[in-house]
Amino acid sequence: MANLVLNLTKPGEAAPKLKLNLSKGERFTARLSWDGATDIDLHAIVCVNAGDGAKASSLGDILSAYNVRRRIGGDEVGTLDKKTDGSFEVHDGALVHSPDALDGAQDGIDEWIKVDPARLARPAKGFIEIPLVSMIHPQAGQRRFRDVSNAQVAIVNASGEELMRASLSNQFGEFVGVQMGSVMIDDQGTASFVAVGVGFNGDFNSVLGHFS
Repeated sequence: MANLVLNLTKPGEAAPKLKLNLSKGERFTARLSWDGATDIDLHAIVCVNAGDGAKASSLGDILSAYNVRRRIGGDEVGTLDKKTDGSFEVHDGALVHSPDALDGAQDGIDEWIKVDPARLARPAKGFIEIPLVSMIHPQAGQRRFRDVSNAQVAIVNASGEELMRASLSNQFGEFVGVQMGSVMIDDQGTASFVAVGVGFNGDFNSVLGHFS
């Protein structure tokens, strides 16, 4: 199967001359916050792991601001429709993304992703794995998390219990992207969060290549 690729340009940006169209009932929320004018994004990828690694099967599995339907250079890119409040979702609301924050000017949480595993259909083979990723936009710039003030991410469950908290500015300062962890849903429908903490210095399409 060919790798999935998204267009990594946002509206209003000049496009480069060469570019590619780059427990049961438990729920989870990824919360991202930072200070300053940097644009950081949360991404989630709904994958099936049938023993050969976590793989997404279509662009409809990718919850990302890069996958929101928009026009770039006269062409329509992206597959997800933005709601009136700016949020967007995949798999009929099993995963919902906050409006895309272009800077860290919001009070408190700047971006979030909510995951309701019970709303996802179980695969015929294997189990569902949902990698959660934070990345600086644009990845072609020179900024790393060490250049961003107070960038941090937390994963909480339905009871509000913190399952993971990381300072992206300090613990992952040398990177432009981090896979914080994955939501795992076993063949019985039981969901859990597994921390990963892997850094990346490519763009989101290079991250996506690991899961397609």
